[in-house]
Amino acid sequence: MYLLENAHRDYAWGSATQIQQFLDLPVDGHPLAEVWIGANPDLPSTAISAGRAESLNDLITRAPKQTLGCAVYQNFGPQLPFLMKLLAADRGLSLQVHPDRTQALLGFTSEENEGIPLNSPTRNYKDRSHKPEIIYPLTDFELLSGLREPEQSAKLIESLEVNELGPLVDRLRHGGRLAHKVAFEWLLSQRRESTWVDEVHQSANRQRGSRPEMRAVAQLAREYPGDPGVIAPLILNYERLAPGQVVFTGAGTLHAYLRGMAVEVMSSSDNVLRAALTQKHIDKQAVLAITDFVPRLTDYLTPEIDSDSTVNYLVANVPDFGLQVATVRAGTRHKLVASGPRIALCIEGTVVLEGHEELTLRTGSSAFVADQDGQVDVSGNGTVLVAFVPVEYSANGNDAGGGK
Repeated sequence: MYLLENAHRDYAWGSATQIQQFLDLPVDGHPLAEVWIGANPDLPSTAISAGRAESLNDLITRAPKQTLGCAVYQNFGPQLPFLMKLLAADRGLSLQVHPDRTQALLGFTSEENEGIPLNSPTRNYKDRSHKPEIIYPLTDFELLSGLREPEQSAKLIESLEVNELGPLVDRLRHGGRLAHKVAFEWLLSQRRESTWVDEVHQSANRQRGSRPEMRAVAQLAREYPGDPGVIAPLILNYERLAPGQVVFTGAGTLHAYLRGMAVEVMSSSDNVLRAALTQKHIDKQAVLAITDFVPRLTDYLTPEIDSDSTVNYLVANVPDFGLQVATVRAGTRHKLVASGPRIALCIEGTVVLEGHEELTLRTGSSAFVADQDGQVDVSGNGTVLVAFVPVEYSANGNDAGGGK
């Protein structure tokens, strides 16, 4: 087993307090947005054992079968197929969508053939992988995920009483099965400094006390003045999650995280296509091409119960990752996932991982458990999240589907 040291991202939307307090870091007024826990080549963790420090990426490359196990190695090659992130947002992230495997492969190959550098700001596809993800809130957490029914969106937008949004309402009401697609084509055609956004802001402010989605619109309008994407909470499902409520985001699902701290587990990919609420590159046609415009409810995951204090979250047709949540109290002990690569993050209290050796994790600390470590038990007094590979789901390698 290896204790992990993890690198941070300090994007402007990050929180100035939440990750700092969770990791017991100085609160200096600067935002911390993400902590990457894994072996993604862009920002790998450092694995520490017996006084030796090594990039987790290098460790896995050097000994893939010992760290990953034969089944995972055969299905995914010499790489960790998942990435865990600690995320904290004080303002909304970009409205975005991720490709499925086929779209990612085609997009990556096309951009490689065009000679677009991987670090180019106009690059859409950084790798060949899909990017399904689940989010496990540690605090109350606001997000947008999936599309409302068109008529519901039309009524909400109409209630703003902004004349310039008439064409959007018409498309939602009269677009038939393509209602959301033609509505988004109109929305993406609007200038980033659209004057009607100020009217939307004023109207949403007047309604913010009675409608949480209007409060979200007003907040986004303050954070992204002039951006047409501020009306996204009226088009997408607005959700306020309690700690521990898990949501899945699959390929083609428009979504945005708005506020709060959570743990993400996802395929180890950086394929993000942005649609709004950003100053970064927006490829409108690419967004329209991969978005699923069918209205759907937010995909809450139901846990599979292992024991009174241990549950698993799995997603049909996603072989890349699962999430185990284990809570232990003094005098109790639970078995963690028995094989394959595992990343454990203590989110509360202090826990002890016990296998061939022992490793103590306190709130905010994390560990890599290799396949060769075998069965590991957890004891102590706290809660640990464990990302793992559900090998029984990896045979077909299908694209990300809905939750179980």
